[in-house]
Amino acid sequence: MEAFVIPDARERLNEAVDALVGESIDGVSTHALGEDLIDLRLAIDRLEAEFVRRLHRFHSGRGAQSDGGGTTVSWLRRCCGITAKAAAYHVHLARTLGELPAALDSARAGRASFSNVTMIAHLAEDVGVEQVAPLESILVGAAETLRPGAMRTLTQATRLRLDPDGVLADDNRVHERRWFECEQTYGGVFVLRGELDAEGGALVKTAVDALSHGMSRGETRLASQRRADALVDLAATQLRCGDHRDVHGQRPHLTVTVSADTLRSCADGTPAELSGVGPIHPETARRIACDAVRTVMTVAPPTDGAGWTAIRPRVMPLSVGRATRTIPPHLRTALRLRDQGCRFPGCDRPPGWTDGHHIIHWADGGPTELDNLVSLCRPHHRRVHEQGWRIHIADGIAVVEPPPRRTSATGSGSDRHIWGNELTSIARYLSAT
Repeated sequence: MEAFVIPDARERLNEAVDALVGESIDGVSTHALGEDLIDLRLAIDRLEAEFVRRLHRFHSGRGAQSDGGGTTVSWLRRCCGITAKAAAYHVHLARTLGELPAALDSARAGRASFSNVTMIAHLAEDVGVEQVAPLESILVGAAETLRPGAMRTLTQATRLRLDPDGVLADDNRVHERRWFECEQTYGGVFVLRGELDAEGGALVKTAVDALSHGMSRGETRLASQRRADALVDLAATQLRCGDHRDVHGQRPHLTVTVSADTLRSCADGTPAELSGVGPIHPETARRIACDAVRTVMTVAPPTDGAGWTAIRPRVMPLSVGRATRTIPPHLRTALRLRDQGCRFPGCDRPPGWTDGHHIIHWADGGPTELDNLVSLCRPHHRRVHEQGWRIHIADGIAVVEPPPRRTSATGSGSDRHIWGNELTSIARYLSAT
């Protein structure tokens, strides 16, 4: 009898799927589509559970071997078109849920979501089916009523109660696997990759979320961009305010090497250099120099006639001045008291996350006085320098102007010739080192 019923069920299933995929949804309302999605998800969950039930029987009966295959995993890869990782996962799931029939039946009937039932299976794999079996009815009841987040919390708490030593051992193993990389690509962009244990990841996420949440008026950044800026702000604040060991007699910091001419004018084509990065745009150097520790050094001019460049490390220092802050501490205190944070309209970032911006850059003769200073957070400081926005204070109110419309233009022939000579000199130096 079974030999006739199963093919008939499969045929009706295929007919139903054909009808669904052939149905036009052009005129269907979003409300009706939402109802369809709910029904489809429930059907998919039930089919997943049925797939696992039949896979358990297939695997237990060594179906892969009788069909000429090697293992069940290899058979699934070949005949079902899934990856080895997915095939192995389904086999493990089938082994475990095959011993927890109540959980599998709940998913097959559509009472519990398949994701909730898999959490029961993961718990059984961690602590053993024999420990979960007496609790199966309770766990299945929870799987039929709880959302996935609450179900995960329940299974985690259950595992902690059943196997506290195993949880601690797993936590220690995960902690030992922690890693983080911050690598620079050929184009200068840094790519972050890593893995943290639960506590460390939660700590980092909480800190980043605290700084990136809170949409201010006029905010245009994506959520992912706000999180990226928050991570940079965390690092900058730690370097500025944290208690660090000195490295070669200095606190950890970034170093920008730039000529006075480049700070005064960005049009001379001479790059600045950021330690650990390489050449940067002159306007970026001007932004960093707005609020920094400045050391003035006089160097001998190059002997080959090429213009000075930060890429040329072999220079002859003639004199080195003392390191001084471009904005002295007493002015920074006054700036913090006056501005109470970033002054860009709509921004609410606190003083600790701001730089002091010279409205008229000190390299252009602007005075380092309160009337010529304004507090800007790093994203808005970048808008003013690299993106061309302008800001000034009028009657105590910050006024911003968007960048003027730019016209495409290339440098003059003489400019290109000078920079071409400079590039040639750089290439010669690099090839000789």
